[in-house]
Amino acid sequence: MPSDGGGLANTVRLFEVAEPASAALDDFEKLVEQFKRQRNIDWSIPEAFLCLLLSAAISDGHFSVEEQLEIEALSRRSRALKSINAAQLASANATINIRLKTRPDGLREACESLPADMRLPLFAHCVDIVLADGQLLPTEMDFLNRVMAMMEINPAEGKRVMEVLLIKNRF
Repeated sequence: MPSDGGGLANTVRLFEVAEPASAALDDFEKLVEQFKRQRNIDWSIPEAFLCLLLSAAISDGHFSVEEQLEIEALSRRSRALKSINAAQLASANATINIRLKTRPDGLREACESLPADMRLPLFAHCVDIVLADGQLLPTEMDFLNRVMAMMEINPAEGKRVMEVLLIKNRF
């Protein structure tokens, strides 16, 4: 093989990432920061998912029939909740109730235990449940703003989700 840098060496260089060193360092620093923030929390993904749905439903102090039906429908089609059977779902519900009663930061723990790529879609489900009864009360809006912050959702993205779902629920 010639030593002029041709052949295989040139082919390999074609696949090198032409990314500035500072961008790669920024990505690495983001990963390190996420790792530091990650705590050993005992919430499973289905528990955290269900916790947020139930918390959204009762954020106005009332669990309406429409909200209940929306959660039931979502539990049948959501991959996060379809993975558990009815007995496990009931057990998760009991665990959630105990944790929320005994842990002042229980909701925050549930939010933080979710994978980052699951947070915006779950936020959308929360908005949909809040709007299921046809009302958006100040306590519900406060809940959505708090959850958006706890899940570290970009405010512009969260606002867009709310806009779309407000339009959807008008019709």
